[in-house]
Amino acid sequence: MMTKATLSKLSAMVLSLGLVAGCATTADIQRLEDQIAKAQQTADDAMSAAVAADSKAIAADNRAASALSAANAAQNAADECSERCDRMMDKAMAK
Repeated sequence: MMTKATLSKLSAMVLSLGLVAGCATTADIQRLEDQIAKAQQTADDAMSAAVAADSKAIAADNRAASALSAANAAQNAADECSERCDRMMDKAMAK
């Protein structure tokens, strides 16, 4: 059977151990929260970079479409010019 003194000493040891474990757990939770905050910041930065890249890709696509349109117009103008030159050559050769 435990005496009252032994029970008091055991209770004090358990209480001290509980406080130390509680502090360690609080520190662990703080480290975990810090890691979560860092991971969230990294994810936010990645999302910002992705949005910026998407915006640049859309702008590049628009410029490419404009360039293609200009190239098609230039090709059409060159084809018309070539046809006129061919007709002029045909008329000159027919004389």
